Amino acid sequence: MIAASLALSAHGQADAQTYRGVNLAGGAYSSSRLPGRYGYDYLYPKPAEVDYFTAQGMNTFRLSVLWERLQPSLNGPLDEKELERVRQFIAYAQGKGATTVLDIHDYGRYRGQEIGSAAVPDPAFADLWSRLARALGNNPHVLFGLMNEPQQHSAEAWKNTVQAAIDAIRKAGSHNTILVPGIGWDSAQGFPKLNGDALAQLHDPDNRLVYEVHEYFDPDASGTKPACISQDQALGRLRPFTDWLHAHKAHGFLGEFGVSRQPECVALLRPILSHLRENADVWDGWTYWAAGPLWGNYMFTLEPDHGQDRPQMTAIKPFLSPTKQ
Repeated sequence: MIAASLALSAHGQADAQTYRGVNLAGGAYSSSRLPGRYGYDYLYPKPAEVDYFTAQGMNTFRLSVLWERLQPSLNGPLDEKELERVRQFIAYAQGKGATTVLDIHDYGRYRGQEIGSAAVPDPAFADLWSRLARALGNNPHVLFGLMNEPQQHSAEAWKNTVQAAIDAIRKAGSHNTILVPGIGWDSAQGFPKLNGDALAQLHDPDNRLVYEVHEYFDPDASGTKPACISQDQALGRLRPFTDWLHAHKAHGFLGEFGVSRQPECVALLRPILSHLRENADVWDGWTYWAAGPLWGNYMFTLEPDHGQDRPQMTAIKPFLSPTKQ
């Protein structure tokens, strides 16, 4: 499913997205229950989920995990049982030719305390990623998603946090691609103004940073409503970030996006994905939000309905080929 060049390059091909996939519900479920009971409060995706989506042509899974479950104490060892669950998923997906984005789904917090505060200083976040880099590093089928939608108050302070994590990952000997999110819900439309100047200053000796953004296409961009905006408005939410990527010779990844099953919303997927494909020199790929049995009949879900593809999957399928349609 994944071209051999994926092992050699962090960045997309000139005419197609390298990474084409979906977010799967996993280790971040029931986040208010810590550490939570595995098999009751939360589960990791089953092989059948990977099988379905790889059979459709997807080659990337964004796997949500909780920092607190992976590392129960700051600066302490990783939980071996939780780490093994992550490893098993990565190995199964890799066996199907797929890459896993390891997504720390904590919104810039640890047990409710902000990263960069006295309670959770930057070195503690760097420690987590140093340990994960030693445990999972140098597998080109694993991308390091530093943090989901960090809610820090300053992009400049967040830049320092991210730089500490990058430095720790590289010091640990890992050369994996690192996905860098921005503050402000990681919005694509807001990224250039809110995060652009600060995060453009990041330095990676491996030159394998990819900037991750999220974007939803309901009227307030919250991803909570079944209604959607027009095609022109939808593309208007992506273009500022596309332009920023080109201006900075950077690479981007759309880590979350989704639409409801309303026909006019499903119809937005074609122009959205066409925009990413037309700008594949800077857009490395995407993972749709979301799928997995835990979501039930969620309005955005790609999980098949009694064996039948969801309308959104039907719209996405033409973009699951590595070549232009």
